[in-house]
Amino acid sequence: MKGNIISRSGDDEAQFFVRFKGIERYHEYHSIRELTSEWRDQDEWMENEVKILERPKSEARRVIDLFLKRIKHIPTDKAGFDAWKANDDIYQKEGKK
Repeated sequence: MKGNIISRSGDDEAQFFVRFKGIERYHEYHSIRELTSEWRDQDEWMENEVKILERPKSEARRVIDLFLKRIKHIPTDKAGFDAWKANDDIYQKEGKK
């Protein structure tokens, strides 16, 4: 049994059957609904995946980034460490801007 499809204008009708080889096995579909329930357009999927990465960083992520930036430069001498520790809340204030 093969699926039937009709053109958008309604002036033509065709029988629908798709069989193709994926990476692991052959796939066979008798309707477009069947095909689209398991597959999606890779370009559209990639675009949606990349858009998420282009969004501005969340406030929590900004605070984490500022914190990590600061701990990379923790002084090892006592006076320098005490001065660094005195400004401990600086990353919280900068994260709220």
